[in-house]
Amino acid sequence: MNLNLLQRFEEVTIDNTSRISQEDEQFCLKEEESYKVARKALEQAYKSVNTLLLVDSIKEKYIRKYGVVNEIEKAQQECNDAFTEAITQYFSKKYNVEFDYSFIYKSYSFEQFITFEEVLEHLFEQLGGYSFAEMANEQIKNKIKDAVYKFEVKKHTLHLPNYLHIEDDWYGNLRIYYRSEEKLDKLFDALSLFENGEPTKINKFVSIEKEMREGSRKAPIFDKYEMENFNKIKSFKAFKNGKVSIEFHSMEFANEFANKYLKK
Repeated sequence: MNLNLLQRFEEVTIDNTSRISQEDEQFCLKEEESYKVARKALEQAYKSVNTLLLVDSIKEKYIRKYGVVNEIEKAQQECNDAFTEAITQYFSKKYNVEFDYSFIYKSYSFEQFITFEEVLEHLFEQLGGYSFAEMANEQIKNKIKDAVYKFEVKKHTLHLPNYLHIEDDWYGNLRIYYRSEEKLDKLFDALSLFENGEPTKINKFVSIEKEMREGSRKAPIFDKYEMENFNKIKSFKAFKNGKVSIEFHSMEFANEFANKYLKK
């Protein structure tokens, strides 16, 4: 009886389409249909050319194997890559999750036809049991933890010393150094998730990032930015020495963010 039960479990297959929304499935089906048309045309061309290469009066004179054939093989591989990328980018952009494209590319040769279910299988494997939303949150938390080396909480304010690099562009315009833009982006992603519970950057932070890039000549970037209508975060302030301070509405919120998002 136990053996039969085990066999029944082994026969169960996971339907990945049941793990995505109807809207997502419709996108995948539409994309796969376009991919099928392109693949069929390339396969017909590949078959025709290889048939002609059997004719002695044509091969290597009018059609060279290492010219036309190789180019069609390359086109087939690019077709596969474009399809896997289209499916992967759709879910990546919609759910703010990063996936390893190269791993999926390497899984298929130019001869193979790929279904969107197979691409989904790779994506769910990379999710490691998380949902798209859960993985987006995990990636945001992991990124800010890696970016912050030192922090300090004083009452209801979080201080990040030397978090940013501020540069002078020789015209007296102080702005965020381009290599620090990514760090600021990670911080605002984490603060947005903490404030709203969603992995989507709040418009206020997008605006601050823009002003930090443009510099002090266009905006008072070293003034305190007040977060109006925020429930957890009260203000943000950057300093010329690279320090960043985030003021919360309570000590509890400040410690919660530090413990959940920064503590390694």
